[in-house]
Amino acid sequence: MSTLNVRPISTSASIPPDIMDELIAWSVKLNSGTASDVDQQRFQEWRAFDPMHEHAWQTLHAMEQNFTAIPAHARQLVANTIVRADAQTITARQRKPKLKALAMTTVTLLAAALLINQVSPWQQPIHYATHIGQRATFQLADGTQLMLNTNSSVDVRYTLLKREIVLNHGEVYLITGHDTDALFGRRHFWVNTAQAKFEAIGTRFSVYQQANTTQLHVAEGIVAMHVAQQPEVRAYANDTYRMQGASALPIKAETPHSDPMAWVDGVIIAKQMRLEHLMTELSRYQALPLSYEDNTGNLVVSGVFQLNRDDPAEHALQTLGHTLPIRITRQHGQLLIRKK
Repeated sequence: MSTLNVRPISTSASIPPDIMDELIAWSVKLNSGTASDVDQQRFQEWRAFDPMHEHAWQTLHAMEQNFTAIPAHARQLVANTIVRADAQTITARQRKPKLKALAMTTVTLLAAALLINQVSPWQQPIHYATHIGQRATFQLADGTQLMLNTNSSVDVRYTLLKREIVLNHGEVYLITGHDTDALFGRRHFWVNTAQAKFEAIGTRFSVYQQANTTQLHVAEGIVAMHVAQQPEVRAYANDTYRMQGASALPIKAETPHSDPMAWVDGVIIAKQMRLEHLMTELSRYQALPLSYEDNTGNLVVSGVFQLNRDDPAEHALQTLGHTLPIRITRQHGQLLIRKK
C-alpha cells in the first residue's frame, strides 16, 4: 500500500495577522524571481527572530508540500477546483485582508480534498487473509499493526480523511498507528463488521466476527461502538462486548471463560470452559470432526493449550484424555468422545 509522505497541515488561526502579513510579503518577494542573496539572508533572520515566525513559515510550507504531494491523477481535480474558487472570489480578495484570502485558499484545498476523498480514492482496498491454522502480522501504511487470526479475512481501505478496516470473517487484532504522514492530520480509524462499526480512539483491541455475532475486546485505550441507530457505547481497557444481530445493543461479557487476547501469543487459555466450547475454539486452527456422547461435551476444562503446532485440536484432545474421564475413538470419519 502506498502512502503520502507529507506532514499534517497546521492551523493558520493561531498565527497573528501582522505576522501572517509579513509572511505573505516575504512569500511574494521570494517567489518573484528577483530575490537577492541578501533577501534570502534577511528572510532566514526573520524566521529565527521569533518562534512564531518559524511556525508561520512551516504552516505555509506544509500547505505547499501537501499540494505537490497529491497524486498526479488527483492533482488536476484540486487545481481546477482552486481555479474556480479563485474566479468566484477574486473581487472579495481585493477588498478583504490578506489573512482572509489565505484562509480561503486553505478552505478551498480542504473542500477539494473532501471531493477527491468521495469520488476518487487514492488507494484501492487491500485484501489480507489467512487460512486455517495460520496467523499473520502486517504493518500498514499509517503505522498500524494488524494481526489476523486463523481463517480470517479483511479489506483495508485508506482515503484522505478516513482509515477503514472491513472484517469479512474471523478475528483481527489491531494496534492503531499514529498516522503522522496523513495529509490533513490524523484520520479517524474504523473497523466494520456485519453487526457493528467500531471507532478506535488510540488503542489496542481485537474484533472477532462470527456468523451472527461480533465480539470486541479492548486491551488498551477506548473503542466507540456504533450499532444501527442505537446510541454510541464506549468500551474501555479489559472490556469485552458482544453484539448479536444487526441492531442489538452491545452486551458486556462479565466473566469470559477464555482470555480473548491469548491467541496473539499462540495459546488458548481456558477458564472453567466446557469441553465442547474448547474444542470448537481449537477446531478453528485444525479441522477436526467431533461428536460427543454421555454428556461429555459439558465437562469443565481449565488449562493452556498451544496453537503453534500442526495439530493443536487433536493434541489437546489427546492430552485431555489423560486428565478427564473420557475415551476417544474414531467412528465414521470423526472422533467420538464418550465417558470411560
